Amino acid sequence: MKNRLLKTSFMLTLILSMLIFAGCSSNSAGGSSESSGESLEFKMGHMNSPDHVQDKDSMRPFSEEVAKLTDNRVKFKIYPGGALGGPKETYDNIVTGIMDAGWGLQGYNAGKFPVHSVLQLPFLPDGKSGAELSVVAQKLYDEFPEIQKEYSDVKLLWVHAADPYAIITKGKAVRTFEDVKGLKLRTPSVEAGEMIKSWGATPVSVPAPEIYDAMQKGVIDGGVLPVAAIKDFNLFDVVDYVTLGNFNTSIYYVAMNKDSWNKISPEDQKVIEEKLLGVPMAERSGKAFDKQKELAEKEAKENGTEFITLPENELEKFKKASEVVTEKWLSDMEKKGIDGHKIYDRTVELIKGN
Repeated sequence: MKNRLLKTSFMLTLILSMLIFAGCSSNSAGGSSESSGESLEFKMGHMNSPDHVQDKDSMRPFSEEVAKLTDNRVKFKIYPGGALGGPKETYDNIVTGIMDAGWGLQGYNAGKFPVHSVLQLPFLPDGKSGAELSVVAQKLYDEFPEIQKEYSDVKLLWVHAADPYAIITKGKAVRTFEDVKGLKLRTPSVEAGEMIKSWGATPVSVPAPEIYDAMQKGVIDGGVLPVAAIKDFNLFDVVDYVTLGNFNTSIYYVAMNKDSWNKISPEDQKVIEEKLLGVPMAERSGKAFDKQKELAEKEAKENGTEFITLPENELEKFKKASEVVTEKWLSDMEKKGIDGHKIYDRTVELIKGN
């Protein structure tokens, strides 16, 4: 009888110990990098090739620096080429957790970022660099709650812009305002599409990785793109002319799933935010485009591409025609109860201050 009681007591103790261990293991698996004592590896995806400048000179260095700052407790593994989702799915895949983090172009999410798209309005770049415009994009987010609200379903790591956009074409040069009329031009965003329409051309939505084929097959005559994109997407064979004009720019986001971010310990979150997130990474991403722009222009010219600077009187025709795009944006903001004039004026002020 005594032996039976001892056996029963031993079994109960063993079962209780197992339950406690299982509970501790469960809590550890769902805890932070600090509490688990294990490294966290997050999947960061984007649509471009591994040779794209944002992969090489922005996301990968970010991953390496995060690992260094956190003693390898936090790591980001980069998945290029749309491995985790195409250009149009990237943002939603971050929100739902299909991706832990990702890089994407705002323009693929029409209507999602109407306030922040102020920076995408015509002729705001004013000859500034990608780095300067990127800092403006980030500061707009930092300053305006209306813009922060647009990213409320993710943890925004940073935003950035590209070098000023040009008109690239195959077969037909754009030397005057009349030359652009009737062309089919790839558009990166709603605002750029409205700008292209105001010129009398036809905007066509084509994901950036498909521009080469679209130009080669004559689906489009060209597009409104940053000069850096000629090298990023290896467009040298299909681009005959590049018409410069500081026509506009685009905003890119690097965001993280909220639940994924919350797996990182508060201590590691703090050091990542203080050392990397926001302006530091925005500027780095912009500089990456600036560097690529120089390389692209040099290589394109060596391949016979002609770079065209519009006469001032012709450039004014482009500007005058596209004023309706800015007017429409201001009207749309007013309908939403947002002080668009304040945000637009601050954008201009930030650009001029850089």
